[in-house]
Amino acid sequence: MIDFLKKMSLVPKGLRYKTMIAFCLMSLIPLLICFWLVTTYIFPNINLFFGLSMGNISLILVISLFISMLGLYVTKEMIDPVLKIADDARGIAEGDTDKVIDVYREDEIGELGTSLNIMTQKIRENIEELKAYGERTKLINIEINKKVLALSGLLQIGNLISSSKELQTVLDFIAQKLSDVEDGSAAILMLLDEETGEFKVASSCNIADDRLEGLSLRQDETAPNTVVVDKDSPASTETLKRFLAALGLKNIAAMPIVVARKQYGVLAVGNKKQDFAFKDDEKELLKVFLKQTCIAVENDLLIRRAKELAVKDELTGLYNQSYIHTRLDEEIKRAVMYQRPCGYLLIDMDGFRDFHERFGEAKTETLLKALGELLKGAVTEVDKVARLAADRFAIVLPERNKKQAATVAEDVRKKIEGSLGRVMKTVGNVTVSIGVSENPIDGSTADELMEKAERLVKSAKSLGKNRVAV
Repeated sequence: MIDFLKKMSLVPKGLRYKTMIAFCLMSLIPLLICFWLVTTYIFPNINLFFGLSMGNISLILVISLFISMLGLYVTKEMIDPVLKIADDARGIAEGDTDKVIDVYREDEIGELGTSLNIMTQKIRENIEELKAYGERTKLINIEINKKVLALSGLLQIGNLISSSKELQTVLDFIAQKLSDVEDGSAAILMLLDEETGEFKVASSCNIADDRLEGLSLRQDETAPNTVVVDKDSPASTETLKRFLAALGLKNIAAMPIVVARKQYGVLAVGNKKQDFAFKDDEKELLKVFLKQTCIAVENDLLIRRAKELAVKDELTGLYNQSYIHTRLDEEIKRAVMYQRPCGYLLIDMDGFRDFHERFGEAKTETLLKALGELLKGAVTEVDKVARLAADRFAIVLPERNKKQAATVAEDVRKKIEGSLGRVMKTVGNVTVSIGVSENPIDGSTADELMEKAERLVKSAKSLGKNRVAV
């Protein structure tokens, strides 16, 4: 019975079948009206209703009206789902991909709703994939930007090293760039203290100063290779645990700074992140920073050794302090051996700081060069002239006692006062205060003669400057 009713039902039928049924039902009324007009006005004598009463005719009209309403219902049932699906499709087209069309029909409308649901599901899946791809692309772009910044930093480090910047400036810049490799990272650079033999903090970034105070590592507490502490490699020694606790970090990658097979320091980068692991590309990037740091340290060592070996001042061409100290010691030893005197002059420029502030660096350098030339011209080839500091000069006078040395000093003072101001075209004269010491009266070593001359220069300054103190 149920199968029979289902077969008789219009629900599973197609739109074409339902349209024909609706058309037939809707056509009955016009046909009946036409039939009535024919029998009433065209062929009035033909009694086709066979004597039907008015009640029977009314019944027929009611049935006709019912059939007409049934046709209207069938038509409405076809049109409403189409309009609803059209409205749902419009919403999906406007971006509402979460919308699901209710499918309760088995005809073409139901198939269309099912197809739209499948299409919408695929659109949702594609959108989710695009979002996931977008997130991955965003992360990749972030990593690329980090690498570009890191490479830019490496180029800048190379420029700093090649321009012979001070080591501290280079190390501070390296620490800053290391902390930029990973968000929230901290960096620390430790260098060997030759006096204590320990590695002490030379530069850091994103680490509180109170944590760095007194922080040091013995040479036997450091590893010869890279040490990594993260979620995959927990701290294996008490030194590492103590170091992490002191810096307030949970993860760290520490690498030795090695120059000519000797360790001169430690470079370390870390953070406070939970479940963090250093990536291979990050480790490789840190190795590049390490190489740059090693180059900077080696460059500084070479510069210091070159300065130690150098005997001339770069600006004036005079001997430097290291050379003049050694030379004075040698002359004193020779003077003691042969019972001969040796004089020493310490020359200090008066008002040097004011001159520098007033006329600038370039004119100050010109003044120092002119003063160096004047001093070299005021002594013999046996005598040695040196520049000890920015505004201090010295002259070693072999075979000269204090009186003879004082005469040379007074001659130098007068020449400077009389000519140097005019040469420089400055307002007022350029003057100096000079201290004179002699071996063996004022000392038997270079340090003793230099200290004596230092005290005499202070005395000359206190008495009004521009004078020789003996």
